Amino acid sequence: MGVTHPHWRLTLPHQATDAAFTDTTEDTEPMDGDDDGVLEAARAIRPYLGDLVGPAVAGMLDRRIADQFTSPANRTDMASRLRTLLEEQEDTAWFLSRVLGDKPLYRPPYHQPTHQRGIISPAGDPGLVEADRYACPRGDYVWYRPDIGTPVPDCPTHRISLTRS
Repeated sequence: MGVTHPHWRLTLPHQATDAAFTDTTEDTEPMDGDDDGVLEAARAIRPYLGDLVGPAVAGMLDRRIADQFTSPANRTDMASRLRTLLEEQEDTAWFLSRVLGDKPLYRPPYHQPTHQRGIISPAGDPGLVEADRYACPRGDYVWYRPDIGTPVPDCPTHRISLTRS
């Protein structure tokens, strides 16, 4: 059986419940050396930090992540520091492992398809519809639009418009 998030607090698209988010894929260990995945997880986790670690910790953690992206460190060192940062908390470590398990797309867990045993899709059900991905032009933040009616926010680091990517 699959494992849901250990402290589920986020709402999935279409108001799915915790029971509906039972993933039957096998959990995998974090993939060492997957710099692309770690960098993408660090960009993608930022909109979810308040729900994952609580508002008191989220602001500080978001600043620490943003600082890594704006540091002069090379790509490998940056990925290593971000991995260490994300692995400090149980919930952010969970998020990182799920993003790394979605190689090569590296989507947040809430935008990955789930496989449910014993549930037959209704006739004509097209399956998961991919969420639009928006990114900061400076490369430190990504956001997935949950539905067409949700306005696209600005990058919280640079206060500039995100672009569809």
